[in-house]
Amino acid sequence: MIKRLRLKFIVINMGIATILLSAMLGLVFYFTSANLETESIRMMERIASQPFQMDAPGELGEDVRLPFFTLQLGPHGELLDASGGYYDLSDDAFLGGLAQAAASPRRLGVLEEYNLRYYRSDAPMSRFLVFADISSERATLDGLRRTCLLIGGLSFLAFLWVSVLLSKWAVRPVERAWQQQRQFLSDASHELKTPLTVILSN
Repeated sequence: MIKRLRLKFIVINMGIATILLSAMLGLVFYFTSANLETESIRMMERIASQPFQMDAPGELGEDVRLPFFTLQLGPHGELLDASGGYYDLSDDAFLGGLAQAAASPRRLGVLEEYNLRYYRSDAPMSRFLVFADISSERATLDGLRRTCLLIGGLSFLAFLWVSVLLSKWAVRPVERAWQQQRQFLSDASHELKTPLTVILSN
């Protein structure tokens, strides 16, 4: 009975601790991911609003941190210009393929096979596409995921150890009462044995 009580105490404590720990680490990961994505999109919107003022890395503002490049397309989707100081933009076929891949109805999206996020800005006679490399963003999130798993595993073991100690402390009064009850029953049985023997013999 005491062992079952201790096990139940440990299971309940570990269940609560696991839920709280998972929620906290999940929120940290979610908000970090959302913050990185928001910063990247804000940077791309700023570049798209001034496409001709961002040709060289030295001309970038403080909020521009990711490698990027821009494409300018004509009214029929033909490539007019490509700019950006981080990439070799001499392969027109490759750039045309990127423009085709980003020709979805959504203004914002991710090209998984290239690790690029794109943002499209439409003008009356042209279209601007901003591509940002998200490799570093994903590497950061992968590192954060591994860190969260490590912290979660170590915290789980620490909570398990604390729960075992607390279970011993919590059930000690119950264990003492159980032992006293067993001792009382043993003593009462011993004390009643002699009178019962006399009565039965008579």
